[in-house]
Amino acid sequence: MLLYSIIILVCMTIVITLNCFFNPLYQDKFWLYIIFTVALVIISVLIDGLVAFIIRRMPEKWFSKDKGIFKTGPREFKFYKFLRVNKWKEHVPELGSFTGFHKNQFANPFDNEYVSRFILEARYGVAIHLFSVPAAFLIILLDWKMYTGQSNIWLTICLPVAIVNAILIVLPAFILKYNLPTLVRIYNNNLEKEKRKLNKEQR
Repeated sequence: MLLYSIIILVCMTIVITLNCFFNPLYQDKFWLYIIFTVALVIISVLIDGLVAFIIRRMPEKWFSKDKGIFKTGPREFKFYKFLRVNKWKEHVPELGSFTGFHKNQFANPFDNEYVSRFILEARYGVAIHLFSVPAAFLIILLDWKMYTGQSNIWLTICLPVAIVNAILIVLPAFILKYNLPTLVRIYNNNLEKEKRKLNKEQR
């Protein structure tokens, strides 16, 4: 969380500074750039929370199968390896405290009930983060003066805030999709072990 907070503060400072020096729209009221930037960051967080709130209330059966956006193909997995997800994933905040299930550590790989819950939570997380990316750009629409050509805030503040938010949102999705094939493999291996154990007991 500390790394994300630093990134957000640095990006906010850059956006505010560039607008204060190079955007003539409110040069006589430069403090408006500070207000707009802070407000848009807060609104972005609220939009992310709303997307998460809506998706978390969707039926679990929609997230029960390894297909669609939840399936990580070989090429996609190579892409995550190219990005070295395994190297920096520990620095990305995990918000499992909001659902009562943390995904930053794998506590019991031999308990399939636990593994199954882990997979389900990971798929919910993938959906939340991926759908939050396009939603992040909705803040551009808040610059209502752009429709009459009287404002460029949509370009100089809204768009940079949305881009930074989208990048920070999509990184956890990369981590979850990188981990999901391993989780599914562990789950299937546990099933096979249980079957072999039952077969031995029945003989």
